[in-house]
Amino acid sequence: MRILLLGCGHIGRYVYESLSQRHEVVVVDKAKNCPAAVPQDALEVEVKGYDLVINALPGNVAYKASKRALEAGVDVVDISFYAEDPFSLHDVAVKNGARYVPDAGVAPGLSNVLAGRIVADLGRVDELGIYVGGIPQRPVGPLGYSITWSPLDLIEEYTRPARIKKGGQIIAVDPLGDVELIHSPIGVLEAFYTDGLRTLLRTLDVPNMYEKTLRWPGHVEKIRLIRDLGFMEEEGEPPPRLITAKLLSRLKFDVQDVVYMRVVGTRGEKKIQYEVLVKPRGNWTAMQVATGSVAVGMLYVIKDLDPGVTPPEYIGLSNRLFPRLIAVVKQQGVDIVQEAVERRAL
Repeated sequence: MRILLLGCGHIGRYVYESLSQRHEVVVVDKAKNCPAAVPQDALEVEVKGYDLVINALPGNVAYKASKRALEAGVDVVDISFYAEDPFSLHDVAVKNGARYVPDAGVAPGLSNVLAGRIVADLGRVDELGIYVGGIPQRPVGPLGYSITWSPLDLIEEYTRPARIKKGGQIIAVDPLGDVELIHSPIGVLEAFYTDGLRTLLRTLDVPNMYEKTLRWPGHVEKIRLIRDLGFMEEEGEPPPRLITAKLLSRLKFDVQDVVYMRVVGTRGEKKIQYEVLVKPRGNWTAMQVATGSVAVGMLYVIKDLDPGVTPPEYIGLSNRLFPRLIAVVKQQGVDIVQEAVERRAL
């Protein structure tokens, strides 16, 4: 397969190393982070002639890049996180006979896949909750956090209103406005709303649904102060957000990371829960393994999809595609455990 990889940052490097041994992978990256990377503008590169585009660009340019590839009739696996509606690219993809899998990372991404599987197994779900975090294995630095991905996309988590479903209605809440503590295999963590449901709000008929991001206790209070002081705003010269992103990019500490995710769905007395735990493997961080493994796994299912937009939850709903994707993800070092419980009244 001839693959065009757009972007070679934290996750792109993992994708490149995982695929370049078995496929022809051409990398476009301004910073030339990967071997043999072409230092070209991703919005100007010629995409025709490739079998697949993997979009690992920052969210502020990713949407346009995916649209260009779909207009050229090339399939796209997109692991970026942008504000636009992925379904707005459906007609473009169908018209040009291209397949598009958006949000193909950890969350959104693997979280959607597992959410779709829970719905497939329970039939009807009353409440669906997603808890996910990529954090250092112990609190470190002034924020108890060590950055492992795009700082601009990280800021989006703290500033973009989080859409959740409550009583069948979609509402937007302050992402940092409500914090809860949860117990996990790695310790007690704090959870706050993030806008990670995205396509799930449209595709799954679940009346109560939310996503929460996980951090070590005390993180949210400090981030809320930074945000409320205006240091994450986009307006200004230079924009405060860009300065803050540069500062956040320095939050890299010599401590290994871990990715933990819990996806839980309930129907009356029935409950299905998936727990995902990823630790570093070799020279790769847990976040690189967790996110990159989903992108790699999509190669094994995308050609069986119909042209148009296929969000990851549709793969979770498929009895044929779900096990194929999960098998590849597990082979990459991602531990996924399912627990089914039926709570009976006494």
